[in-house]
Amino acid sequence: MKRIVILLSIIFITGLTTNLFAQKDRKLTNGFNVNLNVGIPSGQYGVSSEDDIDSEYQLGSIWGLQLGNRWYFSPTEKYGFGLMVNWVDITAGVKSGTEDGYDWARSVADVSFFEIGPIGTYALTSDIAIDAYYNLRPTGFASIMMISDSNDDENYTYAGFGFTHAIGAAFRFKALNIGLEYVMGSVDSDGTYSGSYDDEDLGSQKNIANNFRIMIGAKF
Repeated sequence: MKRIVILLSIIFITGLTTNLFAQKDRKLTNGFNVNLNVGIPSGQYGVSSEDDIDSEYQLGSIWGLQLGNRWYFSPTEKYGFGLMVNWVDITAGVKSGTEDGYDWARSVADVSFFEIGPIGTYALTSDIAIDAYYNLRPTGFASIMMISDSNDDENYTYAGFGFTHAIGAAFRFKALNIGLEYVMGSVDSDGTYSGSYDDEDLGSQKNIANNFRIMIGAKF
């Protein structure tokens, strides 16, 4: 299924950017952005810094979509500074397995809205530009661990809201956008449990949101 999604995404982006290449100069103009991303999460992604999570349970990759706008303030022919706003930025990852007769599944989701920050762009040629930016990210963050056997299901969930940060750079050729981004920070998360142990109290903890992302998309 993942291979099908990746293939369709590549076909979509290739077709979209091919149609846009012949259109207007977009280096330093205001516009709308859409990016697909694949992330490499840190080893403690979705858990507290105090947790020692085995590599078997660590997520290998996360996938997502980002939609936003940018506005430049009086750009020159070669460079410009402006405001970048990502209206929605959704990333999620899932991993599952079986151990000692128990089936388990672990999932982590990052849902950020109204990310905002400065962007700077330098035009190398008439078709090529380089972006650098920072975003403050209002983030909803959730981490779920599900364990099941023939008799019972147990769910351990941590969820919360906070602010994370992103720094990134992108290479643009006409409409095509290829970027690298590092997301960092932790989110205060409250724990809830459902299962056979009714008195289980997970408390709260700061869960780590650090991940490195590769982004591909287009600027309209």
